[in-house]
Amino acid sequence: MTIAAAHANAVFTAATAARWTTTNLGRVAHVRHGGETWTVALPPMGADPQPVKAEITWRESWSGADYVGVHATWLQTIEIVEAAAAATRVL
Repeated sequence: MTIAAAHANAVFTAATAARWTTTNLGRVAHVRHGGETWTVALPPMGADPQPVKAEITWRESWSGADYVGVHATWLQTIEIVEAAAAATRVL
């Protein structure tokens, strides 16, 4: 599935303020944008020797769910990882 760059950027920006949960596939955030729910996944840790970017994995709406597969930029990935770490940090 393809989405407009501006729409993807808005979803990635919203993910920096989202609530993060841990699943069996890693940490994810569910972001509401444009009347739909978007799932943003953190890059997996240690699975690949090459660095991996954060990704919008799914879009859910009243009509169902679609795999998206849009990757963040490196800057967005850093911001998303920092936000997720801060949200789950125990003080």
